[in-house]
Amino acid sequence: MTAVIPFVWTAGAIWILPEGEILEIPGFHDDWIQKHQDMVPGCANVCDVVLRMRWVSAVTYAKKYVELLISSRNDEAAIDLLIRYLGLNLERWDSALVMTMDEEGYIKIISADFGDLGAVKSRISGSLGK
Repeated sequence: MTAVIPFVWTAGAIWILPEGEILEIPGFHDDWIQKHQDMVPGCANVCDVVLRMRWVSAVTYAKKYVELLISSRNDEAAIDLLIRYLGLNLERWDSALVMTMDEEGYIKIISADFGDLGAVKSRISGSLGK
């Protein structure tokens, strides 16, 4: 499995590693996890990888929509990682849902929100549903 150039936009399912490297997932995350235990030892599912490895799970859908999963709304490194990924690819997406493992619900952001990065970061790390 080869990592792609850091922070490059990739359609479909991906992992975003802590340094910004992108790993493309040719199918479902869980299938990939089972086949790549050498990279994610002991992980059985997406939640395990997000929590143990602190990787960001991302899936891009049609109509410029993306979903991202991070460990916690208090995980500053993961928040910075997803903000950097989205911020460097503003022309490629319109809306995103950020889900966290520590709370139910999601944070909806749109590319236009990136005019104020501090507000985006505060929104992700703050109360859900705002």
